[in-house]
Amino acid sequence: MSSVQYPTASLKPHRDESLLGGHLWIFSGALQQPPRWVEPGALLDVKSSTGQFVARGYYNPQTDIAIRILTRDNTEAIDGDFLRKRVCEAQELRKVFVPGVTNAYRLIHSEGDGLPGLVVDHYADILVAQVHTLGMDRLLPQVLEALLAETGARGILLRNESQARRREGLEIEEPRVAAGEVPQQIEIFENGVRFIVDPWRGQKTGFFLDQRDKREALRKYARGGRVLNCFSYSGGFSVYAALSSEATQTVSVDASAPAIEAARQHFALNGLDASKHEFHTEDVFEYLEQAAERGERFDVVILDPPAFAKNQGARTQALKAYRRLNTLGMQVLRPGGILLTCSCSGVIGMDDLLGVVSNSAQRQKRTVQLLESYTHGVDHPTNLAMPETNYLKSVFCRVL
Repeated sequence: MSSVQYPTASLKPHRDESLLGGHLWIFSGALQQPPRWVEPGALLDVKSSTGQFVARGYYNPQTDIAIRILTRDNTEAIDGDFLRKRVCEAQELRKVFVPGVTNAYRLIHSEGDGLPGLVVDHYADILVAQVHTLGMDRLLPQVLEALLAETGARGILLRNESQARRREGLEIEEPRVAAGEVPQQIEIFENGVRFIVDPWRGQKTGFFLDQRDKREALRKYARGGRVLNCFSYSGGFSVYAALSSEATQTVSVDASAPAIEAARQHFALNGLDASKHEFHTEDVFEYLEQAAERGERFDVVILDPPAFAKNQGARTQALKAYRRLNTLGMQVLRPGGILLTCSCSGVIGMDDLLGVVSNSAQRQKRTVQLLESYTHGVDHPTNLAMPETNYLKSVFCRVL
């Protein structure tokens, strides 16, 4: 048995079934009574209505998710050894990446790696971490020790800017170095392709690591064609496409001028002549409408927008936006061309995305063949008992 004693909270009858199945969340309505004797963010044990130990996690009365589970082993104390073990387990999975080929990946993916509320991205020898919950914030000193001990990182940067922190009663913070030194820019490579990451100001933690496998899959479709990359950010998909063949032409569109400038730099970094490709700092919807009016056609169209829905209340409007976007994308796609369309909205499921694509095609009397479908990638594992933590959906389709 664990030598550490934790306060306890009891569940209502039959409310332990999802936990026993591997789920890591307990909603406030499942508790017999709020454990007001437990400090927000503190660790506690969860017991069934009959008094049996079910799980151990951390508590926050301010959120609908009252308890997030860390272990279902009552002999396992939540301490430095526990955290090092979790980091070590996460590192073991990431050994699928060949060091000389890919040195940037997600190291800790929250619930998927058994550490709810913690995200850590690995860029060469630098770690960029995000803490989203009060309970994980209280564990942060030990988390940092575990990360340094297990990874040997040269520096750790904290990017605690997520609005989710406010719901937990946490402050939004400016980026800060938590350990070692963190440069302004980090050169990384994935699948042998080189990029520059801005860990301090870049979106997310500096790069969209969750699209790595989709970027690689794109190469075979892009070879020798004309490729339109919408919401291109720093040009990840565009660079992969351009590397597929000297004959490939890419058009990158993003509303952010710094992102477009970064895309140009990434072309040069990979030995590509940016002057042979197009870059537009423009609203994607406006660009697509004007391109359709001009009669432009592409062999491949990539639609990788930001999340259109942050919560369930925004779902209906988001579906409308996805339908409009995919309809416009198909209007500039030649018959038989390839559409790569994505959604990173958690409340939009894979069936929703496929429905949007099908509906958009029907409007234009076109037929769609589904070729490949993807989720987050190997370094963004999902707890199978928690399908609601899935967020990224990407599909390659042929539109006739």
